[in-house]
This record gives sequence, structure tokens and C-alpha cells, in this order.
Amino acid sequence: MHALPVPAKPPLPLRMVARVLAGADHLMRAALRRMMMGQGLGPVHPDELDALFVELARYNAPDILADPDRLLAPPPGTPALTTLERRAIAGGRTSHYRFASPYRPVSPTYAREYAAYDRVGDVHVHAWEHARPAPASLVLVHGWAVGARRLHELEFSIGALYRDLGLDVYFFVQPFHGERKPSQARFSGQLHPSTDLVRTNEAFIQTCHDLRALLSAIVERRGAPVGMMGSSLGGYTSALIASLDPRLDFVVPIMAPASMAQLMWDHGEGDPFRRTAEQAGMTRERFHHAWALHSPLTHQPKVPWARRLIIGAAHDVLVTPADVDVLWHHWQRPRRFTFTGGHILQVGRRAYIRELARFLTDLHLLPPRTRS
Repeated sequence: MHALPVPAKPPLPLRMVARVLAGADHLMRAALRRMMMGQGLGPVHPDELDALFVELARYNAPDILADPDRLLAPPPGTPALTTLERRAIAGGRTSHYRFASPYRPVSPTYAREYAAYDRVGDVHVHAWEHARPAPASLVLVHGWAVGARRLHELEFSIGALYRDLGLDVYFFVQPFHGERKPSQARFSGQLHPSTDLVRTNEAFIQTCHDLRALLSAIVERRGAPVGMMGSSLGGYTSALIASLDPRLDFVVPIMAPASMAQLMWDHGEGDPFRRTAEQAGMTRERFHHAWALHSPLTHQPKVPWARRLIIGAAHDVLVTPADVDVLWHHWQRPRRFTFTGGHILQVGRRAYIRELARFLTDLHLLPPRTRS
């Protein structure tokens, strides 16, 4: 019997880069765990956990999961966008819009908590719009604990999306992040997602209402095809909206966990939070069911197969290639692209912008001149 060949080691410079990328992700993972722990451990006794799951039934009862629009569709109508700032740029304008969130809490208990938060009820959108509607519009959704416009202009190469690809671009600020961070929070994203299972469900309901209301406004204003692209938490959010709203013409989740419950449970191995939760009777299956409403794995995508592009990072430690596999398989293995880099240090991220251009060209949403 012949021995299997031993794979050659990558060159030393590549191994060094991989260690740096993984190190940055490990530091971020530790920081995110500290953020979660700062929210408290949740129920610590079995009776408390049982009472919580009675409350959670309003989000994950079988009839709700069978028809998620009962909770995740906003009220009818198009929001009125208020322009807070506008300036001319080459070929069009950049604007800062605001509109009132159409969301209302599902839980009466959470409604009292939500009423105490300032800023979360205002939806902020930063836009780069051509003087004439572009061939397509792209909604961008940021990751966890960030949300600053300037940062994500660089992350998503918004200048290239607007100028080189010719897209109208809309950057959406997630609830509890950036300009929507309530004064009760110490930093962007502290309160969502969190170990508070009810608030996390409610915040994802709000996110769906806000984004789908924004889609209505974009379709009415521009009339062109519209798609979504998001990174990390924003990728998860993009995959969720693609599972709900047939108006999306394409979707591009980047470094997206297929299940927020899976990501938090698996990364929580050995943490006091997970040990305490398990002692109270929490299991991996119960935790998944608690957040089933907003998991893309619960639903089938509404965006057609050929219009799905999944992007991962080769050296991502937070959302590993194996994690990306889960969504890829659930979506019947659509087009996929992997760029060099990690979750935090996205070395080579320009490569996925070039892949996005090829993708949209193949869909005939962009003219062939954008192919590279």
C-alpha cells in the first residue's frame, strides 16, 4: 500500500501572514466574548429558563416559523426619508437620510424596555446616488460592534462600487449600532446581539422591518434592480432578508455565519456563560430554537439560485470556511468566492469587489465593461 503524499507546507511568508490574520481574529473573538459576558449570564435556574422559553414561544412557535412574515414584514407603505445632509459628488450626490423605524415591539415586556432607548427608533442610511438611476442599487449592511460610515467606506470600497461599477449604494446602520447606539450603551453593538435572547429576537425583527422598508423606498425612488451585500453580522442579515423578500435581485453575504446561535454556542465552549446556561438546562438544540426565527437556516431563500454569491475569507477564525460551508450547502451550493485574509484584517478584500463585478456582469445587471 502506498502512503498518501504529504502536502507541501505553504511558503514561510504566507504562513506568517496567516498567523497574523488568525491572531487578530483571536483577539477580536476574546473581545466579543467579554462584550457578551458584560450583558449578564441570563437565567441561572431551570425554572427561570423554562419561563424564558415560554416567553420565546411568541417568536418560534410552529405557525410563526412557517410564516415568518407575521413578525418580520413591516407595515404596508413606504417610509418618508428626511435628508439630513447632502453634497455633490462626481456624477451625482451623497446623502445622509433618516426615517422613523416602522417597528413596534412584539413582547409587551420588551416594549417597556425599548421605550427607554433613545436613537434606536431613527433609521440612518448613507447614500451615494447617481444623477440618473444606476443599472442596479446595492444595500450594504455592516458587522457587529461597528457602524461608522467612514470605516465602511473603506471596508466595502464604496468609491469603487459607485464610481467603477456604477452602482447606487445605500449603507444601512443596524439597530443599536453607530448613530443608533442608545445612550445606555457603552459602545456600538453592546446591546445587540447579546445574551438577552428576547432583545436579540426583537432587534432582528426591527432590523427586518427597517431594511424591508428601506427596500420599498429605494424601489420607489430609483426603480432599478436592488440587491444586498453585508459583512459578518451584516452578511447574516443579508442572508436573512434574502430568505424573506422576493424583491431582492441578488444577494452577497460576506463572512456570514449561517446561524448566530451556532456561532455563539460553538465559540462559547468553556465560557462561564455557556457552563451556567447548561447547568440551568440550556442545550445546543434549545439555544438554536430560541433564535430560529432569524436564522437563514430556518427558511428557504427567495433570491433565485443564480443570483446568490457567498464570499468567505481563507484565514477567518471567527467565521471559518467550515461555517461558510453551512450556508453554502443550505443554499444548494451557489456561486462562491474566497479571498485571502481574516475576519478583521481583510487582506485582499479588493478581490471580492472584482468578483462582485463579474457576478453582476454575468447577471446582465452591469455592462461588460466592468468585467475584470
